[in-house]
Amino acid sequence: MQGASRAWKRSNVALVVMIIGINLYIFSAPFVPLVQLWLRQRHARPIAGLPYKTRLETVAVSNVVRADIPKDNRLVIPKLALDQHIYEGDSPYLVNQGVWANPKTSTPPEGGNMVLIGHRFTYNGPATFYSLDKVAVGDNIVIYWQGKEYDYQVSSTRVVPSTDTSVEDFTSQAQLTIYTCTPLWSAKNRLVVIAKPINVVP
Repeated sequence: MQGASRAWKRSNVALVVMIIGINLYIFSAPFVPLVQLWLRQRHARPIAGLPYKTRLETVAVSNVVRADIPKDNRLVIPKLALDQHIYEGDSPYLVNQGVWANPKTSTPPEGGNMVLIGHRFTYNGPATFYSLDKVAVGDNIVIYWQGKEYDYQVSSTRVVPSTDTSVEDFTSQAQLTIYTCTPLWSAKNRLVVIAKPINVVP
């Protein structure tokens, strides 16, 4: 009996520890992207959030070595020190891996409206655009696409209902549209960032 009692107590302790661990994870996980942003920005400060060679760097910065333009397609948002691979494909589930380029929209070489989508926060995937609300009009965004650099400047930000698909509409002028869910804990609305191409003299 005593052995059974001790086993019962051990299982109860293990259960309590597991419950506490799960609750700690649920409580702390939403703050992890904030810590990651702080670490990224601190690490990227010497390179101004621009990890690759770029036309945006009009004045050389001493002691700063930038990597060559990446061969894969990437999204760089300097203000967020964000540097993410862009996933392509027909499956919308690719958004669970990071930044997904909607294949029904355009690409930088084609002009028109290129739409990039990412999660704001999930417990089981990357919170790619957790800090997208910190992006403001005038901020720069860089797309590296098929070995070429495309520079953009944010022209507007807005919140629209999740049912509003007009943000993915074709545009006659080249533009970059990035959106994610908002508010942070809900998929009720979409936080939309619109950026227009800028010509930077190399």
